[in-house]
Amino acid sequence: MAKKPIIVAIDDEQEFINMFNDYFELRGYEIHTAIKGVKGIELIKEKKPDIVILDLKMPGISGDEVLGLSKRVQPKAQVIFVTAYNDGGKTKAKMLDAGAYDYLDKPIPSLKALEETILKAYSQGSKTYN
Repeated sequence: MAKKPIIVAIDDEQEFINMFNDYFELRGYEIHTAIKGVKGIELIKEKKPDIVILDLKMPGISGDEVLGLSKRVQPKAQVIFVTAYNDGGKTKAKMLDAGAYDYLDKPIPSLKALEETILKAYSQGSKTYN
């Protein structure tokens, strides 16, 4: 069986984090979650994830700041934004230009669709860094 990516998910919505954690844990992923950006950065430093799932608007440190820090401490990690913030695509373009792999709008169609995006990002990242 192929190795599954290590995931860190950072979102200030506890319900989303719980749902995300339950889905991926049941499927055998190593998943670490945080509801604050600062804690998320600590997890990224400690766990060296392959994938970072990130909300954009959070109290304290925002998702765009976490993206920048993540790229410095774990440059191999593929960052996928999952956010309800919508400004007509300006921020999406900015985050993709800053190094995010993808930018998905909440509500996401399904966790299965998110899992497929994660696996594509992981596959692309492992080709880039092997």
